[in-house]
Amino acid sequence: LKLAKEAFQVLLKQYPEMANLSPREMEVFEQLLSDKTLPMVADELCISESAAHFHCKNIYRKLKLSSRRQLLMMYKDLYE
Repeated sequence: LKLAKEAFQVLLKQYPEMANLSPREMEVFEQLLSDKTLPMVADELCISESAAHFHCKNIYRKLKLSSRRQLLMMYKDLYE
């Protein structure tokens, strides 16, 4: 999922809580919507696994979620 600026604005209208995510967290968020493991996400974004884990936890906190499963259920229309 590569979010163009226009598409991102539309996305924010549907999911205003995503405005709280940093650009890097948005990149990690996009990767989390796929079936990639966290090590694969880290590799894809050229960051350490601990950095990917840190961003992941921040995403969950900012979106008021507690797991990747919740993230996938809440945002399933973005990856279908």
